[in-house]
Amino acid sequence: MVDKTGTLTQNRMALAQLHAEDRVFDLAALNGPELPEQFHELLEFSMLASHRDPFDPMEKAIHESAQKALAGTEHLHGDWALIEEYALSRELLAVPRVWQSPDRERYVIAAKGAPGAISDLCHLGQADAEALARAVTAMAEQGLRVLGVAKAAFRQTDLPAIQHDFSFELLGLIGLADPVRDSVPAAISESHAAGMRVIMITGDYPATAISIAQQIGLKSPDRSVTGAELDALPDAELARKVKDVNVFCRAAPEHKLRLVNALKADGAIVAMTGDGVNDAPALKAAQAHSWLRRGLAGPPQQIGSM
Repeated sequence: MVDKTGTLTQNRMALAQLHAEDRVFDLAALNGPELPEQFHELLEFSMLASHRDPFDPMEKAIHESAQKALAGTEHLHGDWALIEEYALSRELLAVPRVWQSPDRERYVIAAKGAPGAISDLCHLGQADAEALARAVTAMAEQGLRVLGVAKAAFRQTDLPAIQHDFSFELLGLIGLADPVRDSVPAAISESHAAGMRVIMITGDYPATAISIAQQIGLKSPDRSVTGAELDALPDAELARKVKDVNVFCRAAPEHKLRLVNALKADGAIVAMTGDGVNDAPALKAAQAHSWLRRGLAGPPQQIGSM
């Protein structure tokens, strides 16, 4: 079983695509500060919704693109003060950050996160939510990791306890590319030739996960199970499901552990490969594991079949 981000992929994010007002802009075509005006605010608030000195590869990619594309505009705010950051939770996969303007007269709130969570924050109607979902799918099918971005303004001195008390406005979507490691397709092929079954698990959307699975040569890449679907499966049904599904998406760390245990209960010898702290419980539960920093260089050792 293999974690995707940072293991199958390089974990070197690049901001690849912007979607605002039913228009898409491919950042690969950007040469200097030539970003069309209608995408300025989307990129501005993507940056405001990130750490000022980012360590996360996604936020680094956002900052790099924003500094390049918005140079010389009024959309960069080095003199604004960060006042509050609302915590990410399983109930709402979005992080709003509250900034105070230099004149101290207003607060600006920038939020980015899972498109569904941003849709919820913006209280989109059914038609708008469905249009957003279609746009997300179109971007995810290109293998992009997709985030929604929203903004709000606030003038009172006492900030609300929860982010839902702000009046958010949807700005659009950003798509980040994380290239597959060059060595991965050959390693997957070698694993298959050795009689091993390879399962990918990721937090990405189904369309993104399926696109990556196709790129790396995973068997039956078009079939997937989400974390929410996995939660609804009793152990007996999960044991049947894991026999023929190789793509698990929108997954949390506890899902990885449950999958390892389900495979073991079915008599499989399980090897787990990952590179993040959130992989630790599943790595510990597997009979063989590899905690990689440089990605999948070959099939897992120490096992005969899986």
